[in-house]
Amino acid sequence: MKHLFAALVIIAAAAPLRADLPEGNWRLGQMNNATADFPVCVLKVEKKDGKLAAEVADRPAKSEVKLDTFEAKGDRVVIVVDFGGTKRTFEGTVDAKDAKTVRGTFGDDMRVTRAVLVAQDGDKMPAPADLAAARPKPPEPFADAQKLQSAPLNLRFQAQRSKDVNDKADLLAKAKEAQKVADEKVPGLLRETFDKHGETPHAVDAAGQLLRTAVKIKASPQDVEKWVKRIDEDAAKYGPRYARDTHVLNAEVLRTQKGMEVLALANARAADGATKETDPKAFQERVLRALKATQAAAGKADDAKATEARLAKVSGALDAEYEKTVPPFQPEKFGGRTDKAANRVAVLELFTGAQCPPCVAADVAFDALSRAYRPSDLILIQYHVHIPGPDPLTTEETVQRMSYYSKLAPREVGGTPSTVFNGKPQSLRGGGPMSVAEEKFGQYRKVVNALLEESTDVKMAGSAHRDGDKVTITAETAGAKSGDDVVLRLILLEEQIKYVGGNGLRVHHDVVRGFPNGLKGTAVKDGSAKAVIEVNLAELRTSLAAYLDKFGADQPFPYEDRPMDLGHLKVVALVQNDATGEILNAAQFPVEGK
Repeated sequence: MKHLFAALVIIAAAAPLRADLPEGNWRLGQMNNATADFPVCVLKVEKKDGKLAAEVADRPAKSEVKLDTFEAKGDRVVIVVDFGGTKRTFEGTVDAKDAKTVRGTFGDDMRVTRAVLVAQDGDKMPAPADLAAARPKPPEPFADAQKLQSAPLNLRFQAQRSKDVNDKADLLAKAKEAQKVADEKVPGLLRETFDKHGETPHAVDAAGQLLRTAVKIKASPQDVEKWVKRIDEDAAKYGPRYARDTHVLNAEVLRTQKGMEVLALANARAADGATKETDPKAFQERVLRALKATQAAAGKADDAKATEARLAKVSGALDAEYEKTVPPFQPEKFGGRTDKAANRVAVLELFTGAQCPPCVAADVAFDALSRAYRPSDLILIQYHVHIPGPDPLTTEETVQRMSYYSKLAPREVGGTPSTVFNGKPQSLRGGGPMSVAEEKFGQYRKVVNALLEESTDVKMAGSAHRDGDKVTITAETAGAKSGDDVVLRLILLEEQIKYVGGNGLRVHHDVVRGFPNGLKGTAVKDGSAKAVIEVNLAELRTSLAAYLDKFGADQPFPYEDRPMDLGHLKVVALVQNDATGEILNAAQFPVEGK
């Protein structure tokens, strides 16, 4: 790997000639790959009072896009767009050699993607077919790879929508076989794309895909070095902001692959060298996390320790700001039940993921509910799952709990965020960014308030005591109607966990860590049930770690963090009808003791 660090040098010819942005109609497009831009809006740019100004002329159907800021000084263009309260920034530079396409970046303080500002004749959004026709045609091996990759995804989607049990099983079996074929053939097709069609932008996408599975496909360090170099060359076209982001992304991808530690560290160092103290602290934290992890993986313990000190300073500042600003509204306290005889406890179960951007509004609204209601009125339960990426707060049981509800209501539960109220799934129009957290809180509150006017004959009682790593739980219920499908189910929650995932949320509350009496629970017979369970927390940590190790072998986690403090716990006991999913009543109690 003699040219290891040379692979990180951004290839550049003489400085390109610059030019001012011309007046006219410009389409702003975000690029999720090297070949296609996905329109954000069309801007009409013209001079007013001697300087360039812009307004949104058109936007994609059903999208909320507003122009927040437009600044064009010389060859520099900065555009801030508001998506229903979430702001994203485009930064680009006009090149005189190709003044009709301004390359740059689009994103927030944490991450950016490639983006373009493209001149066009009309002020309307191009038809999707016209955009597709304008994209470069993929080389044959790349097109074949795309077809093979799409086949299992399409079959799984069909299976998810199918209501016929046999049809679903058949589709899943076909998806498994299609995935096997894709795993065998796609790497070779991507290599062929890179080796024989290296001048095309598709080679950049091929290199990125190959990089993510380098060790799995037995790539040599020399191969990886070539892929990184091609990715860096493409990144340089979109400016230093994207080049810097690409270095840290490469470090994150390579960090988890045995044998690639040196190259991962080189990328992390390059990202760190290009990051300034004036850059957003969220990005600084991301770079330092990658640097620390790659230093540790490469055996640089002293360097990792020094980076940890830098990271703690940046993270501390972000934690303090987060505590002040989240939630971004003051939740109004619940005024009490209208019907004083109503005694049923409301239960909200939220399925979420630390890598899920649309989950932000749901998670923040969930947290705000804990400030508005007493535990005797509302019980909050948060399940983490690996959607859209690996999440270390996920357990094998939380994944199975999602399957439990998705079988009852496949259209409402199956993605994140998903919400279930007293065992009844309600999508409530999904999630959204931080800016819509208060609106989401209002939606949840409306459902909860209605549930709190209901009464039940089901009584609940319980306690939990901790002695070191041993937790003894006692729970019982009475008054439930007899039935084979009614169970008493216990859930162990951790009240607060610090973990920063891809969506930027820093703290997670009421996170499920286990089901002490199993997912099936304890059967309610003759209207009553009692469970006395002992939980060994040391064994629970070992079990959680083993599950994450197994899952991470196929889908590596973005960071090495695995929060398992299990310091502040509580237990939820609920009586549930497994035939309908309905929760008849519930109670929660703290785990007392040391």
